[in-house]
Amino acid sequence: MRLTNTASRYGLISQFFHWAVVALLLFQYTWAWRIDNAEGFRLRLELVTQHKTIGMVVLGLALARLVWRLFNRPPPMPATMHGWERLAAVSGHWLLYGLIFAVPLTGWLYSSAAGLGDLWWGPVNFPSLVGDSERLEGIFERLHQACAISLGVMTGVHVLAALRHQFWIKDGLMKRMLPSWSKDS
Repeated sequence: MRLTNTASRYGLISQFFHWAVVALLLFQYTWAWRIDNAEGFRLRLELVTQHKTIGMVVLGLALARLVWRLFNRPPPMPATMHGWERLAAVSGHWLLYGLIFAVPLTGWLYSSAAGLGDLWWGPVNFPSLVGDSERLEGIFERLHQACAISLGVMTGVHVLAALRHQFWIKDGLMKRMLPSWSKDS
C-alpha cells in the first residue's frame, strides 16, 4: 500500500486522515451526549474539557488533511459518473470539509465567549478568540450546535452515497478509501 494517492485509490496518509477524523467525530458526538446527560459539575467540566481537547485535535487533523489534499490530489472520479453526480460529490466533499472546520471553530468561539478558555491536554492553552460576552456565547452555542447537526446530516448523506456506489452501482468507489494490503494496491 502506498503512502500517497494513486489514480485508482487513496494512499495510507489520506486514509489515516479520513478514518481518524471519522473516529474522533463519532467520539465527539458521544461525548456531547454524555455532557448533556452528566450529573454533577465536576463530571460535566471534565467531559467538556475532554470534548474541547478532542475538538482541537479534529481541527488540527482537518488542517493537516486539507494541506495534504492540496499537494496530493485525490483519485479521479469514475468515468461512469454522471455530471450531476460529480457536482454532488465535489460539493458534498467541500461542504464536509467546511463543516469539519466550522464545528471546532464555533466550539472554540463559544468557549471563548463563555470565558472558559481552551485547554489542550495539560498546560497548553489556546487563546480566546473573542472576549467574554453572554450575547456572543448564546450565538456561538447555537451556531456550534447547528454546524454539528449539519455535519451529522452531511456525514449520513456521504455514507449513503458510498453505500449506493458499493451495493447498487457496484463501481468499487468505496474501496478506494479502505485499506488494502494486497500487492496490486
